[in-house]
Amino acid sequence: MTRYAIGLGSNIGDRLAHLRFAVERLGEVGGVGGVSSLYESAPVGGPVQGPFLNAVVVVESDLEPLVFLDRLHQMETEAGRMRGTRWGPRTLDLDIVTSDGNSVSEENLEIPHPRAAEREFVLRPLAEVWPEALVAADTRASQALEEVGDQGVDRLARVWGGDAQPWLGRLFVALQFAWFLGIALAMASDGALPEGSVDFTRVVGGIVAVIGAALAFISSRRLGPALTALPEPRSDAVLIETGPYALARHPIYGGVTLFILGAAMIVDSLAGVLLSLGLLPFFYLKSEYEERTLRIRYPEYRAYRERVTRRLIPFLI
Repeated sequence: MTRYAIGLGSNIGDRLAHLRFAVERLGEVGGVGGVSSLYESAPVGGPVQGPFLNAVVVVESDLEPLVFLDRLHQMETEAGRMRGTRWGPRTLDLDIVTSDGNSVSEENLEIPHPRAAEREFVLRPLAEVWPEALVAADTRASQALEEVGDQGVDRLARVWGGDAQPWLGRLFVALQFAWFLGIALAMASDGALPEGSVDFTRVVGGIVAVIGAALAFISSRRLGPALTALPEPRSDAVLIETGPYALARHPIYGGVTLFILGAAMIVDSLAGVLLSLGLLPFFYLKSEYEERTLRIRYPEYRAYRERVTRRLIPFLI
């Protein structure tokens, strides 16, 4: 039996589905001994194209290297890959990165892969599942990773198989509504509606609440049927980049925060104001998780994120 490390990549179509297909098919040619986290990387070389989803799968197989390579090419074809432009976009790319067998130097196959030690998108997932794997003479994956430096590779998901459950997203939603309840109780406890003349703080609170409500409402309408409390996009949703989303990537979170903050100021609740401000770091963390799911779903999200730098509130945060 030979232990192979297979590099997976996809930047066309349903990238996640292509990689899941590859893991399933690799299980038919050997025993899957490890599956790395899911990463996103910018394309290296070739024409202008979208970012890749990448992973590494460790497989133990009794197939000889050239036969194994043929099986990988068959899988790529089944996934709809069309071979043409060198280093061009592809539905599925499967490479033998390294193995624990003898080195191979053939016209169409080199093991270890000649560029494995230079690519973070290969080394980072490989070092995760097989850190001692040789990627060059006397150089192991973990060592090479320390030398290549940051090449813009981001981990998007630790578990991404077909049975992966988005439990973290549901936890964020539960915590969010618990936080809302806590703010409401705080405002009921130490707040009061204004009587007689209205002071400056309450006037400002009213303005902030109106702005927040408008931002949240307009942003929600812009999403339409794609609106959901969960930080994972709906299966039929498209990426929205217009309206408030041209100014901030998560304007509903910012609008809700402003509305609740304004309401706490109107009733003069110090505890409510403090808890409302605490929504900003909470929504920042929730949106960080949400952006990983959006980057998995939408190849264009990477460029959108670079273009729209504000996260929660247009022009501010």
